[in-house]
Amino acid sequence: MVQDQSQNVSPQLQHDEVSTSGASVTSVSEVEDSTSEIEILKKQCEEYLNGWKRAKADYINFKNEQEKHSRELAQVASMGAVMHMFPIAENFRKAFIQLPEEMKGSAWVTGIEQIYKQLKETLKSMGVEEFTGLIGKTFDPTHHQAVGQEYIESKEQDTITQEISGGYTLHGRVIVPAQVIVNKKPLTN
Repeated sequence: MVQDQSQNVSPQLQHDEVSTSGASVTSVSEVEDSTSEIEILKKQCEEYLNGWKRAKADYINFKNEQEKHSRELAQVASMGAVMHMFPIAENFRKAFIQLPEEMKGSAWVTGIEQIYKQLKETLKSMGVEEFTGLIGKTFDPTHHQAVGQEYIESKEQDTITQEISGGYTLHGRVIVPAQVIVNKKPLTN
């Protein structure tokens, strides 16, 4: 009573199945062609994207280099003015060291101290830093200029024993080394 359903299929339906299966074979090759085209396009897109990323990175690097160059140029430009101003600051400093006791506290000296303070603030705003307080430190030829030697037995070799004048840096670079006297053992013949 159960009939075989495959016998009930009409010849037209069987033909449709064959042609459909024939169409699906054609579709598979079309899909494969489309897939390979998609892969090629994906690779192209990836190449373009990588190229754009490299170009963007190059632009950012160029921009950063230009900003660095501009900062360095501004520093060099300010160095000329600084080189003329720091000897004035050093002379003020030396004058205050030699200031007679009877003049300390006078209104005139207080006014001059304010001018000196303003000059130091101006130099600092331009990137100048003074370094002093070197007595007892080890001599460093990149920061100090030895203008004399003396020998003190209780001090270590190459120790700064006197500071003649302070040194100055501009944006972290030494522009004027500190003038110092260094402890050196005399040469014996």
